[in-house]
This record gives sequence, C-alpha cells and structure tokens, in this order.
Amino acid sequence: MVEKQKLFEFSRTILSDIETILHYNSEGSFYLPEDTGGEMSYQFLGQDLTLEFDWEEVDYLNTSIVLGDFYNGEDTIKIVLKSVDRIDRRIVSRIGEVLTHELVHWIQEMDGFDFPNSDDVQSFDYYLQPHEIEAQYYGFLFQSEFLGEPIEKVVEEWVDNYSEFHEFEESQNLTKSLLSEFSRISI
Repeated sequence: MVEKQKLFEFSRTILSDIETILHYNSEGSFYLPEDTGGEMSYQFLGQDLTLEFDWEEVDYLNTSIVLGDFYNGEDTIKIVLKSVDRIDRRIVSRIGEVLTHELVHWIQEMDGFDFPNSDDVQSFDYYLQPHEIEAQYYGFLFQSEFLGEPIEKVVEEWVDNYSEFHEFEESQNLTKSLLSEFSRISI
C-alpha cells in the first residue's frame, strides 16, 4: 500500500531537481540527483533510486508530452519530456504526474509485485490493470493537487492530450472507466 504523504513529498523533491534542470539548462539527457549537485542516488524507503531525465524540443507534436518508464530490478526511472511549448506550470505538473506514477511502480516492485510483460500501451485493457490503476491514480492525484484542479479535469486532459500519441481507441470510455476505478481506491 502506498503512503500518499511520503510518496508526494518524495515526488516533490525529485520534481524540484527537474525544475532546476529546466530552469538552468537546455534540452539534453540528465541523471538525477547527480546532475543537480546531489549524491549519486536518491534514498527513499531504504532504497537507492536514480532518475534519467531526457528533454527534447520537438516540432512534430501538437502539445508537449511526458513519458515515463520504470526499469524493473534496476531502481531507475526514466522521464522523457518532448516539449513543443514554453515550459510552464502545466508541463511541470505533467512531469510530476508521470514521475509519481513511475514511483508507484517502483514501490510495487519493492512490495514483491511481478509485472506482466505488456508493452501494448494502446490497449484499453492495459490501463485498467490493477497495478496501472493504482499508479495512474496517485499520478493524477499528485497533478490534481499540484494544479489545484479536480482529478476529473486532469484525467480528461491527459486522455485528450495523449489520445493521438498512444492511439487510444474509445477515449471517452477510457476516461469514464479510469474515474470509476479511481472512485474505488481509498487512501
């Protein structure tokens, strides 16, 4: 079970380092916390964690997107920002959402969860797996609190912004299904 307060504090710590990168650098690949003057890794829940942050300015998307990946067994999370817009609070909130999502997967692995081999992020069913629901919930909740907006608005915006990139089918049904699943989570 994820402890929301500790998770969000850790997310804010890492997000602060990412904001430092965004403020003082241009696009490139960064390794955190080392590239912000920190140690070689973050410490959370008695474990080391490193973060790879790739920032790429692109002109082939309609909106900036943030992608994430958790490397099973490696205590490493990768965040990719493909920016088309000036970096603003909303983009930073998207980074926080993806970061928190991937941190939940990291915690799930520490708790002994064995991830299925599924890379089909275009599949409707992919997003309704219990481990994905939990990670999405905390990621969207983090973004909701960061922006001071209802979680429903954050989820709808995510589905709208990522429908084309992920080739979501039935995006309206995905939004409704996610919100329905989130209403069952108690924190």
